[in-house]
Amino acid sequence: MGTAASVFSTLVHAVGGFPDDGKRRPEAVAVRPGSVSLQDVTVGYARTPVFEKLDLSIEPGEFVYLVGPSGVGKTTLLKVLFGMVRPQSGKIFVDGVAVHGMHRWQTAKIRRRVGCVFQNYELLQHLTAYQNVLLPLQLGHPRVNDPGGYAVDALELVGLKHKLNELPENLSGGEQQRVAVARAIAHQPRILLADEPTGNVDSDTSARILELFAELNDVGSTVIMATHDEFVLSRYSARAYWLDPKKQDQEPAHAQGVAS
Repeated sequence: MGTAASVFSTLVHAVGGFPDDGKRRPEAVAVRPGSVSLQDVTVGYARTPVFEKLDLSIEPGEFVYLVGPSGVGKTTLLKVLFGMVRPQSGKIFVDGVAVHGMHRWQTAKIRRRVGCVFQNYELLQHLTAYQNVLLPLQLGHPRVNDPGGYAVDALELVGLKHKLNELPENLSGGEQQRVAVARAIAHQPRILLADEPTGNVDSDTSARILELFAELNDVGSTVIMATHDEFVLSRYSARAYWLDPKKQDQEPAHAQGVAS
């Protein structure tokens, strides 16, 4: 197997490259592919707002941290970007797609383009680690000639090639987190969303996960990661968006870009 970067680069060609922007409807090209734009967005549950009138712009190929106190809405924001939560008002564009205008049955469109590492893993308990990575790849990218090979490569990249046939119940929390990372990066998404991906792993594994994200970012993917991990923030520099009702602005967390 080659390096992570070579695996990612090969897979872009295997899935036929990124979607053809010329085939999109006019509303779908309001922002550039690989970018994220939130315009005056309000999201809440029932009558309780999580955040109001939020504006956020992320350029294609950026690496951005979402930071802020617990309960401020970092997870909710990622779910909004992934099409899992609908905004009460405002406009949201992810990879050129108007997510705010999508019906629930249309969300597969955005999930084929966006990878997501969930905080609670979201693994299918009756499937092995290998099958959990393979199934989304088969469903979302049927043109891939050897999806099994890419699933194995992704699991090897996170150090779990020896756990291919294990069910989630036989894996530790950290190992399940790494399966979730492998599933999210296997198709080399144009945008990667990650919700506290280093929360249940040791510092060495945290470093490896961030290196993988950095390599994915190096080949062109936009990475948006929610974290409060001081190890990550101190070692890997990137732009940070402080999601805080008292401080909704963008500030650098150390230097621009991700340290290698």
